[in-house]
Amino acid sequence: MRVVYIAVGGNEGERFQNLVRGINLIGLRYPVEAVSSVYLTEAWGFEGRDFLNAVLLVRSSENPFAMLHYLKHVERRLGRKTLPRKGYSPRPFDADILLYEGLRVRSPELTVPHPKMHLRDFVNVPLKELFEAGYPTLGYSPNTRGDMRIVRVIEREALFKMVGRG
Repeated sequence: MRVVYIAVGGNEGERFQNLVRGINLIGLRYPVEAVSSVYLTEAWGFEGRDFLNAVLLVRSSENPFAMLHYLKHVERRLGRKTLPRKGYSPRPFDADILLYEGLRVRSPELTVPHPKMHLRDFVNVPLKELFEAGYPTLGYSPNTRGDMRIVRVIEREALFKMVGRG
């Protein structure tokens, strides 16, 4: 089983409930070993309500395309509309594969490592938190840019208990 880091977040509806439900749905298929704290962050790429974001460490023996398909299923189940990709927009739940142990993928459907994660503090701050807690870095060094407001709102230990893993 390989280590996979997944960014999760959302800014529509009951943000925290959607985040917890999404993590639990992901956990039904992929063992969740770790969850970062939850961070409140500004919308990125558009004007809108602030997001709640976190990063998960899961284990998977599936190929990353099967995982992507399941993550899109979870997004739809939590109310995400499939719209033509023209920039960024609000969403109740979003899940992106960031890093997948031992794999690099570049296709029209999926790129791993995630091509924009180095630009996003809402990804790098939670990843750095997990790495500092001793989880594998998979060769990635998160650098925070400090150019957006990001506030920790729920400690990772508390969230881990809430999602039924601790």
